[in-house]
Amino acid sequence: MARFSYFSFHPIIKEVTMRKHTTILIVIVALGIVAFMVYFAGAGGGQGAKEAQGHLDAAISHAKEAVSHGGQGHPGEVSKHAKESISHAQGAISSMPKGNSHGAEAVQHTEEAISHLREAVSHGDQGHADQATGHAKEGISHLSGANNHAKEVH
Repeated sequence: MARFSYFSFHPIIKEVTMRKHTTILIVIVALGIVAFMVYFAGAGGGQGAKEAQGHLDAAISHAKEAVSHGGQGHPGEVSKHAKESISHAQGAISSMPKGNSHGAEAVQHTEEAISHLREAVSHGDQGHADQATGHAKEGISHLSGANNHAKEVH
């Protein structure tokens, strides 16, 4: 026995109801897409800040290696590790969420660190271990400040 449906008797009601359901479905999908994008864009910091902290930790580690080699009178090694530190510092800037004051401060400190590390590379390439080491130490100071701010990015 066939079931009697109110919608089969009134095609206009059926069409209006289908449009309503389609519109609701479109709105739900659109909201899902927006939520997905906001979550994975790191709108509040989250993964971007953690990635930046990882880069800053690596940059600090290489800068400390540069200082250690500078103390041993190895200017070429100072230059090598300072370059690695710069690479990680640039990665930290790229991944740092800049939407709040801590992120912006971290970027500013990191840029200052890069400036000193570039000087360390320059002096290391010229064979000036003492001057290269001094700039690497300054770089560490700024990278540490950047890392402190990065920890506060939410």
